[in-house]
Amino acid sequence: MALYITLDRAWRRPFSIKSTFARTGAFHVGVASSEGLITTNVDEDVWGAKWKITEIGRETKEALDELLREIFANAHGRNHTIN
Repeated sequence: MALYITLDRAWRRPFSIKSTFARTGAFHVGVASSEGLITTNVDEDVWGAKWKITEIGRETKEALDELLREIFANAHGRNHTIN
């Protein structure tokens, strides 16, 4: 869930590399960055001071969104595909 929260935050409101969020979640920010899910790259050879979501990060977040929707639907008895 921490990785999902990191992706969601980078998508909704890119966060500073020196922010409290980045420091307290340094492990998950590092994993997301290493996997190419978030970046500080603004343009070719140009780097910024905010973490933002990448295209792969967006695709990963969308897949996780769908998975979470299914989990919550199942937990609340709203998934009619399961007998």
